[in-house]
Amino acid sequence: MVDAITGFVVGKIGNYLIEEASMLMGVKDDLEDLKTELTCIQGFLKDVEAREQEDEVSKEWTKLVLDFAYDVEDVLDTYFLKLEERSQRRGLKRLTNKIGRKIDAYNIVDDIRILKRRILDVTRKRETYGIGNFSERRGGESNLSLRVRELRRARSIDQEELVVGLEDDAKILLAKLLDEREYNRFIISIFGMGGLGKTALARKLYNSEEVKRRFKYRAWTYVSQEYKTGDILMRIIRSLGVASAKELEKIRKFTEEELEVYLHGILEGKKYLVVVDDIWEREAWESLKRALPCNHEEGSIVIITTRIRAVAEGVDGRFYAHKLRFLTFEESWKLFEQKAFINMEWVDEDLRKIGKEMVQKCSGLPLAIVVLAGLLSRKSPSEWNDVCNSLWRRLKDNSIHVSTLCDLSLKEMRHELKLCFLYLSIFPEDYEIEVEKLIRLLVAEGIIQGDEEMMMEDVVRYYIEELIGRSLVEAVRVERGKVMSCRIHDLLRDVAIKKSKELNFLNVYNDHVAAQHTCCRREVVHHQIINKYFSEKRMNKRMRSFLFFGESKVNVKTTTLNMKLLRVLNLGGVHFIQKGDITLSFPDVVGDLIHLRYFGIADTRVKNLPGFISNLRFLQTLDASGNDSFIQKIDLRKLTSLRHVIGKFLGDFLIGDAMNLQTLRSISSYNWSKLKHELLINLRDLKIYENYPWVDNGRVRTSYFLGTVPVYWGSITRLRNLRVLKLEATATIYLSLESEEVVRSMDVISPSLESVTLVGITLREDPMPFLQKLPRLEDLILKDCDLVGGKMSISEQGFGRLRKLQLFIEKLDELQIEEQAMPNLIQLKLSTKVQYCHLVIPNRFRAFIQIYET
Repeated sequence: MVDAITGFVVGKIGNYLIEEASMLMGVKDDLEDLKTELTCIQGFLKDVEAREQEDEVSKEWTKLVLDFAYDVEDVLDTYFLKLEERSQRRGLKRLTNKIGRKIDAYNIVDDIRILKRRILDVTRKRETYGIGNFSERRGGESNLSLRVRELRRARSIDQEELVVGLEDDAKILLAKLLDEREYNRFIISIFGMGGLGKTALARKLYNSEEVKRRFKYRAWTYVSQEYKTGDILMRIIRSLGVASAKELEKIRKFTEEELEVYLHGILEGKKYLVVVDDIWEREAWESLKRALPCNHEEGSIVIITTRIRAVAEGVDGRFYAHKLRFLTFEESWKLFEQKAFINMEWVDEDLRKIGKEMVQKCSGLPLAIVVLAGLLSRKSPSEWNDVCNSLWRRLKDNSIHVSTLCDLSLKEMRHELKLCFLYLSIFPEDYEIEVEKLIRLLVAEGIIQGDEEMMMEDVVRYYIEELIGRSLVEAVRVERGKVMSCRIHDLLRDVAIKKSKELNFLNVYNDHVAAQHTCCRREVVHHQIINKYFSEKRMNKRMRSFLFFGESKVNVKTTTLNMKLLRVLNLGGVHFIQKGDITLSFPDVVGDLIHLRYFGIADTRVKNLPGFISNLRFLQTLDASGNDSFIQKIDLRKLTSLRHVIGKFLGDFLIGDAMNLQTLRSISSYNWSKLKHELLINLRDLKIYENYPWVDNGRVRTSYFLGTVPVYWGSITRLRNLRVLKLEATATIYLSLESEEVVRSMDVISPSLESVTLVGITLREDPMPFLQKLPRLEDLILKDCDLVGGKMSISEQGFGRLRKLQLFIEKLDELQIEEQAMPNLIQLKLSTKVQYCHLVIPNRFRAFIQIYET
């Protein structure tokens, strides 16, 4: 795995040589030499790691290489930090810059030459002690475009949960879920050891169409070993999907007891299904059950998954405990075949024989089987014997363990893919990972390199999908063929954490290892111990990333965040306290973090976006979601590297060169009208949000501009790469389609648009004749919209790729859908008001039409 770190540093040296060539003229040759030596060492590291048992000499040499790679990164980043700090100086301080630059230049020359001597010493030690295969120097990896093309060919995202061997279990449990005779609150406990498929089975039941029809109110939450009851209750409330965004912002401030009462109120008298995944102790259920009403006549059900029999059978009331078994060999082979042979046109008997020998050693554990299949699905038939021989040498108790398979899979990965896997250990146990957030973090970390052909975000997505294809990561939610959220199994997460600690790549801070890895460049803190972390006055000047997950009130001294080399700062959920109250802003010291690429302040209750944001000129992602609307002026004109801006920015919003901007969520229609839309050439995700009139400087600013400026579709059609569009209003906002004019002037209307959501919008004309021409549209949602004229129609040629249509519209008198329209539609949701209008739709839609109260 050390080769992953050296590969990362080699890429960083290359970037510096390209981007800062003029500054590094004095040490350019020395840096090139360092890069060459590290590239060669990568090959030897692969040889060392390929050995079945690594000797002590090789281990010590590997540590030398790892320390050296980190020191190279420190020297380069520290030098450029000084350059940036000097460029920010004003007034008399600028007079010292010339002398200071010379001193810095001399220092980096000395530092680089010291590093050069060290790398030569590392190489001599390798030769002296006979480490690695010296007769063969491995070539560098193929270029990025070739690697990504390979990833594209290997893409395979399964939306259906694989429950091979669990069909009978699924039938038994589904019958209990659908039993009309059930009353009161009934509990189904699914238990068994890790890796048997408890979560997959529960999700299969949860997503069953029959279950969806029976239970209007459904929610999913996870618990894990370390939990906070308030977080669990909040996840259930969000998952139910009945609370508005405004209401969610309000209840986020509730105490645990208030959340319990609120959830009980939602579910009282309702027929509901709640899945509580991965409970480790009875106390977790005891803390939840009061919020889940018994509903004597409604027949509500709670599904619990756990590894512990005592927990499964220790719940009170009426319950059924279902133990999962290991798979038979026939079931194991069937599961293996579904994944291992997915890329093969023909499979000979010799290959089947080798595969069956390996599957036999998986002892019927589904997780081991799918990870083995994921590994072999990337191998040519001639390489299967090599994998088999490696496994035979690593057998434990005559079985193949999940950790062994994960090790083998990691050994053959490219260094970027290895680091992507290790990075997953930042997330808490059982956490549902938002893929877009993971992508933004990995890009900010600098782990993934882009090129002229592909954006870094696309490259990262292909890497994540390869990890899913290898069954090292599980796809949880898939929309429009893309994975929107994923999850890493606890057993595989344990491997990632262990490897990360060995490499000093990432440290998950906890009570037991608080003093370890004080020089680790990435630290992660979860909500249970955030106050303890900050109280220790920890300050690591070499830190590149600090990430917090959860929600907590903390007292933080400004010096705690004074880490000048920081690239990633995720403080989502942290409520900073000053003098007993939650502060409305952040410490000014954050404005000095000029290397910052990712600034996450979601759900922090901050009221004002600090002015120092304009200092962070390398910032790529600003995530301020989950907070109240920012009504003051936001000036981001200096931040030319911005790629993703997320929050509610209703005050004046200024951006400059926005060539890199991909995500903009959300600004007012007035601010949208002021932007230069032709410059937003890479914008993919846009949300325009209008709120009620707001107060500014003690005066009510009724926002005549903001509330009445229409959104012209002509401004949208200029965004050739736009994929997701959402217009949402709680005040009046008009959508002006200008359909005829746009159709005449554009060869293709919004060629990349895949999803359109309109909420609370006034439509001055029927939008369907225009929207149905969007060539790639798959999802269309119109909610609480007001249609002038009251008539809506979809023609025979309309919506060729549409899969999901939701119409919750006020004042709709007539809806007509012609027979050949929407050939790929699989979901049609209408409000109760729509069903009372004059409805003319093809019979084929009536099989899956769903009616919802609004």
